[in-house]
Amino acid sequence: MQLGPREREILGAICREYIVSGDAVGSRALVKRAGIGQSPATVRNVMSDLEEQGLLVKPHTSAGRVPTDEGLRFFVDRLMKSRELSDEQQAEIRARFSLTNHQLDSLLREISRMLSDLSQQCGLVLVPRSETSRLKRIEFIPLRPGKMIAVLVMSSGMVQNRLIDVAIEPDGEELEQIHRYLNDLCAGRELHEVRRLVKHELEREEVLADELQQRALLLGSEVVAEPAEDEVVIAGRTNLVRENVSDPERLKSLLRAVEEKKTMVRLLDETIGAEGVKVFIGAETRDRELEGLSIVAAAYGGTRPLGTLGVIGPSNMDYPRVMPLVDFTASVLTEILRGS
Repeated sequence: MQLGPREREILGAICREYIVSGDAVGSRALVKRAGIGQSPATVRNVMSDLEEQGLLVKPHTSAGRVPTDEGLRFFVDRLMKSRELSDEQQAEIRARFSLTNHQLDSLLREISRMLSDLSQQCGLVLVPRSETSRLKRIEFIPLRPGKMIAVLVMSSGMVQNRLIDVAIEPDGEELEQIHRYLNDLCAGRELHEVRRLVKHELEREEVLADELQQRALLLGSEVVAEPAEDEVVIAGRTNLVRENVSDPERLKSLLRAVEEKKTMVRLLDETIGAEGVKVFIGAETRDRELEGLSIVAAAYGGTRPLGTLGVIGPSNMDYPRVMPLVDFTASVLTEILRGS
């Protein structure tokens, strides 16, 4: 869509005013607050033209206009100037998740909280996908008769604990041999590869003749039998409540969409293959329950991304501030993972 200089100036000014207030913007207020060098009558004419092009809409009986999803998309892609983070802000972000003694799962929770705190919206982090993470080591810990905890330590730093049933519990020496055998066989492989390898080994005649190897592989197969569901770490749900407290039904719909997480996973997953920061505005989420919301997200992990992180909030969120925040946070987390 091509817009002339005057249309671009007025659409940009309306979007900026809408981001600040969340309310419809009238021509007189726009001229007064945004310093538009046009008369209110001229501004109204341009606003009508922008409305015809689907970039603005007049809500209810208001004399003002608000940007549509298409108008906000044009603003984000072509008119917006990001506010770069200051050195002080970057230092604050780095300080929020020190590398010292941090397990990756607790680090991701802290990042989600930090994104929520600094954006005043809802922070999201899609944890590294276990299926494409490489297994570093596996251990079994006896819990009680018939039950063991399998601990999977991934190369990404994530640690997964899975409860499994065992018919016959190995003693201490047998358990050490099982650990050595499985780790020699499976370490350094992705979980989907481990699943195929264990199945293949169980069918070999040599393994069938070795009771300990067979027991080790049966334990391994139970641990990796089903792919783990993708997990999204979410912080700051109360910010969604604050934005929608006047509409109980709308609030229920939003919280349901966030809690079910399927849409969150899908949108964050779409970001993994994208360069830089990706923004989903309103209808672009393809979920009616997220209508009126936007998601700003970026992948982390480098050339082979492990996951994504971002912020979800109202469509009038402060994109010029949130996008650099998400981008910088993703880059710092990537540095951490490369150095771990």
